[in-house]
Amino acid sequence: MDILIAIGLAFVIASGLSVLIARVITGVRIWPAPSMQRFPQSIDGWAALVCIVLVILAFAALPWPFHPASDQSWVGHPALIGVLVESAFLAPVFAGLLASSPLAARTVIREAQVNGAGRLALWVAAGSLLWSDTGWTGLEVLGRIVLFVAGLVAVAAAAGLGPFEPDTSLSPLGAEEGLDERERWLAYAARHMRAGLALALFVVGVVPGMEVVQPTIALIIVIALFAVLIAGLRRARRTLPRVTLHTTVHWCLWYMLPVALITSVYLELVTRG
Repeated sequence: MDILIAIGLAFVIASGLSVLIARVITGVRIWPAPSMQRFPQSIDGWAALVCIVLVILAFAALPWPFHPASDQSWVGHPALIGVLVESAFLAPVFAGLLASSPLAARTVIREAQVNGAGRLALWVAAGSLLWSDTGWTGLEVLGRIVLFVAGLVAVAAAAGLGPFEPDTSLSPLGAEEGLDERERWLAYAARHMRAGLALALFVVGVVPGMEVVQPTIALIIVIALFAVLIAGLRRARRTLPRVTLHTTVHWCLWYMLPVALITSVYLELVTRG
């Protein structure tokens, strides 16, 4: 029963966050949804549908404050969360590689490279805080601040938001070129839900645990962090130019990732020392 409640809440959170991202940041209309009178007819539609299901399951597995199944071992399990998150991001990529339009396939590959570079740095930054014994002493707080800053850049690229949005210069419809209205909506919804999942992974990683603050305070911090992230990404989208693929990979893999790795080693040494 707790699992069903967790999945239901995850569906509400993932859907609400995706609609909020669409309305505030990207301007894409994904609500209300078009009437679905049949199952998807293309591999792109099925991939988007699978992605949405995986995102909801990943949201359910994240260790949120007041999680209805917080005493279960699968909540916050790194392997489970890792498989769900990566599968959710990779499912549309495999479908995109089979797209009949070469422009759509090229857009999918670029988006996958941007998101992948961001996720790699994000896993190190957020994972080092979420699945380690890092405390809140002076030296540990310093490391947390560094990982927070590195994660901010990485999460924007991982989510594909702000200056890291998908490129539509080759085709106005981008990766969704050639899809009908319903399947295009599924693809848009899946993209925004993946973006929300990336933000959620970062937020859950940096929020203080239940052993540090009360669940109510932790929940307030979670909501505040989401508000700051969404407002910041909205501002960045309006003021910053779209970052090129080369620059994104360079920043994430040559700056953010090494900083996160070095800081993780530093925190491990501080925690053990």
